[in-house]
Amino acid sequence: MDRQFLEFWGNLLLATAKGQQQIEDLAPWMQGMGSDSHEWASLFRKIYGLEPKFTGSKAWDQAIQQFQTSLKEWMAIIDMVPRSELTAAQKRNQELEKLMAEQQTTIEQLQKLLDEKGIPSSKAMLDFSRLMQTQSEQFQDLMASLGEAFETDKG
Repeated sequence: MDRQFLEFWGNLLLATAKGQQQIEDLAPWMQGMGSDSHEWASLFRKIYGLEPKFTGSKAWDQAIQQFQTSLKEWMAIIDMVPRSELTAAQKRNQELEKLMAEQQTTIEQLQKLLDEKGIPSSKAMLDFSRLMQTQSEQFQDLMASLGEAFETDKG
């Protein structure tokens, strides 16, 4: 994080202590960061060493980029997520939940069709296969035990 960013936030927090309205005014300015008419813009210019009415210049754009990079780093440190990322994640979650519900409905419909046709579902086939494997292993164990018993009797 750059020194100017920390200085800006320090001044912001001091100003916030004076009144809630100032912090409420900051959010729209930070979203745009291009407006030079807001009181926060003058503080920003002062701290970043920019001339008055310097918006739109390369230096202004670099200062904004530097500020936004530091802001993202700071937000990560305090485990904050930008609202746009949260909204995107919530939207994606809703889409995935909808897709999951649709897929579950499809699975249930297909299982019902298989049951109606008398075709065992893959789960039933898997369970049957496991049962057959277990019985085969038990039969082999039985045969091995019987073989050992007959060898003991002969010996």
